[in-house]
Amino acid sequence: MTGAIVIGMLSVGALVACSNDQGIATAPLSPASTIASIVVSPLNAIIAVGDTVSVTFTARSLSGAAMTQFDSVKYFLQNVSDSVRVQLLPNGQVIGRAPSGTNAPVFVDVLAFKDGIAAADQAIVQVTATKFANATLSIRPVGSDSAKIAWGDTKQIIPVVRNAGGQSVTRPTVRFEYGPGDSTVLQCYIPTIPAVGALTTVQLRLSNCGVNANAGAVRFNQIHAFHKGTAWVHARVLVYGVMLHDSVQYTISNPYNSLVVVYPSNFRVSDPGANTVIAPGGNIIFLNGFDVSMGVSVSFTFDHPEAALATNPPATYGDTTGNITPISSTESTSSRKFQTPGVYTWTATIIGGMAPYTGGTATGSRISPPPAGRGGRGRRRAARWRRARRRSRPGRPRAGRG
Repeated sequence: MTGAIVIGMLSVGALVACSNDQGIATAPLSPASTIASIVVSPLNAIIAVGDTVSVTFTARSLSGAAMTQFDSVKYFLQNVSDSVRVQLLPNGQVIGRAPSGTNAPVFVDVLAFKDGIAAADQAIVQVTATKFANATLSIRPVGSDSAKIAWGDTKQIIPVVRNAGGQSVTRPTVRFEYGPGDSTVLQCYIPTIPAVGALTTVQLRLSNCGVNANAGAVRFNQIHAFHKGTAWVHARVLVYGVMLHDSVQYTISNPYNSLVVVYPSNFRVSDPGANTVIAPGGNIIFLNGFDVSMGVSVSFTFDHPEAALATNPPATYGDTTGNITPISSTESTSSRKFQTPGVYTWTATIIGGMAPYTGGTATGSRISPPPAGRGGRGRRRAARWRRARRRSRPGRPRAGRG
């Protein structure tokens, strides 16, 4: 097998009913009158014990028109236990009862119903023991941090809310937003609304901040990069009655860690990521994906072995630089660093085992931009591969994708 390494040059409305008692479809609703999405305001709020914040929302139809008339509106706490920290009134008013604590905000969910269709959104409320005046908000990188992130990585951003006198909010929790058009490169926290009546969690899933938000793995105070480019990250927080806003433009590079896997598929040698793209100075993990019971070792040779440098820490198996000597399924992986921009072709050779898993090839190339940030995407993918292989049947390991 051969491959190439290239270096550096809804919101969705939920349908409740769609037919009458006789099973005949009712007349379709017009796009202008069908609710498509709602957006709560404020998206994030910090209040003190005894203070009140009103959670409201705006709604849009499928045609983009504003909507103001609804059959019903429901406000509820996602976690019932939060009733000891806030009081939620039917009109959306939230009254602070007790401090919410660190990294434990209150989730206020909102559902709007119109003509058998529902749309949902969520506000995040943090309650502090006391309040202070003249607060400012910052999500700017501090110290050695930077506004750079590698494609496939998730970044934790801790907002800073404080005043000139040194008073501050401990670890504010914020649901970030992205700038117009940036949904193609950035994901942030998407709330999961619990099932309500006949409406399932899937029906109430939101999609106003990226696509699927890395399968739900992105939490508040986080962003996830899933394409190279630039993107603006925004934080809007109502702090003790004053709306504060800050934004930072992030640069997303191709990944600094990636994975090449050789495994058996449909009686041939395969690799789902034969064309591996990384930024200059990035690492590639080469993984033997054959089941241990098959007794297969895999070697990797490069057309320019001098470019395959040692990683930090260096590989344990398959030597540390240049071509990778045979690695068994037990040894599993070896890694190399590629510092110089260019295209590097690798060839995997299957040693031992059984026919017909030899001779399969895959080639290709891509171009990556200059470096922007370092991440652990390849290491996480390698770990998932190992877990998947242990769960699979002998001789038929499953292919995992990061």
